[in-house]
Amino acid sequence: MSTNRYNDKNVFFDWMSRTYITSKAGGVVPPCLIDIHPVSGECNNDCVWCIGRAQRNEIVPLNKTLDAPNVNDVLDKIFSLRWKPLWPREVHICGNDSEPTLSNATKPIIEYLHKKPVVVELITNGLKLDDPDLADAVAQIDKLSISLDVTNNDDYKEFKRPKNDTGVSIDNGYDIVIGNLKNIVSRRRNQKSKLHISVTFVATRHTYHKDQWRRCFVQLRDIGARKIRVRDDLHAKKLVDNLQSDIKALNAEIDGIDIGFISPEEKYSDFEYCYGPRIWPALAVDCRLYACAHIANSTFRPFADLMQYSTLMELYQDAFYPPNSPCPDVQSIGPCERKCPSMIGRYNEPALAKKRLTMTALPSAKQKRDCIGGTHTKLFNEYTESFFTSENCSCGYS
Repeated sequence: MSTNRYNDKNVFFDWMSRTYITSKAGGVVPPCLIDIHPVSGECNNDCVWCIGRAQRNEIVPLNKTLDAPNVNDVLDKIFSLRWKPLWPREVHICGNDSEPTLSNATKPIIEYLHKKPVVVELITNGLKLDDPDLADAVAQIDKLSISLDVTNNDDYKEFKRPKNDTGVSIDNGYDIVIGNLKNIVSRRRNQKSKLHISVTFVATRHTYHKDQWRRCFVQLRDIGARKIRVRDDLHAKKLVDNLQSDIKALNAEIDGIDIGFISPEEKYSDFEYCYGPRIWPALAVDCRLYACAHIANSTFRPFADLMQYSTLMELYQDAFYPPNSPCPDVQSIGPCERKCPSMIGRYNEPALAKKRLTMTALPSAKQKRDCIGGTHTKLFNEYTESFFTSENCSCGYS
């Protein structure tokens, strides 16, 4: 049961804020969003700016537990009928140091989620979307995000370093992705799908040329993409000059597509505990849960093993009950630099969290009628002011 709807970041923040408040008030609920990484340590690109591969001398894959034959068994733990009101609202199929479409589990995961009332997004480099069966499945989901990053074949080869299935370098990676994007758009039209397509870019001083990017953005709009997001290379010593103002100008200049700049995911304050597990964790291929998508690899430690529990709710009850059980200590996660995904980072930094919560929409009338909506409404009324005090949570937020 695909929802065929698109949720913008404000919807994300509303969901996460409600989960945050519920947790701070002593409630135990599963996360409203969850990433699924169906592959580890395997990618057909080797991007110089890859977050998952940065500062790692050796890529050691996680043990492969999630596979095509057991997709239903694993996902049934997350989507248990017993806890249907607390199911995640959105699932992202993606990777940390890997490309999700290289896994034989990705298509079965999409097919499973297609039957659930959950928003599904695939985040991919797009090189494998020429597979007809996979393309048909992808055309039916809610959101597709393609990491294109560059505007021509030469830059694709030099900075994304693509290889085919036999390990041979690919010379026309950009053209392949553009062709696959056109294929997906055609299938979207034929299936009368409402698939929302985004394309993302990482700007470096070597690859950013405003005129070339303008032409590429127009091409993407004409093909059928609806949103473009640009960010800096987080590991670059020198960033692109005037990038944010350039992107703002391009958005004003080019009609018919939403073009935006994503602020660098700067290091937040030296918080002791991580709130990622309560809001937006990542389920890796080893079927263990990691605090966020940035650390779902063998360098870091998970906070729980889904296979040890019957349901995700039971896992969360065990991990975070009694109510004052702390969130994971950052030091226990591994060598985390606290370069949080920007949306999660706002909740790890108390001042930013409080600002975000003042912008959070209350549940709708419909949500108030169901059990989780009613609970959230009560929590909003009773705890909006008090949950920031350390008495409400041993994580020590203040």
